[in-house]
Amino acid sequence: MIALTEAYIDSLALNAASIKNGKDLVRKNSFPLLNRTEDDTLLFGECKGSGKEPYRCSADFIVPDQPVFRCSCPSRQFPCKHILGLLYAAAAGQTFHVADIPSDIAEKREKAEKREEKKKETAEAGDAAPSKRKVNKSALAKKLAAQLEG
Repeated sequence: MIALTEAYIDSLALNAASIKNGKDLVRKNSFPLLNRTEDDTLLFGECKGSGKEPYRCSADFIVPDQPVFRCSCPSRQFPCKHILGLLYAAAAGQTFHVADIPSDIAEKREKAEKREEKKKETAEAGDAAPSKRKVNKSALAKKLAAQLEG
């Protein structure tokens, strides 16, 4: 996992309000559960939210330069304040208990790994023999005519 600094976490935030709200969550002890995997590639926890169920959030650093953030909150901002709070808690040195990877995240990691393998296989096959696409000449002519008119 990469070194989590406040500057790095700030750079992930979409705006100043997200930074403030994420830090406020840590200050208010809104994380009753903070976990990490033994290899430190995954931080995950629960954050008190407005609903009766806490939000489950995680930061997956299996590919360090392409972290994957997940949160069960309805926010459209990504990373949301809950994820930022989780990261700020780690940067502040709060205690994260070692735990196994949750099954849903393990499944998502597996699927992502299979997608990557498939991409590599496709790329290797593409180098050997590029597949020829059949060109619909009348559609191409129609498209060109429309572009020239526009």
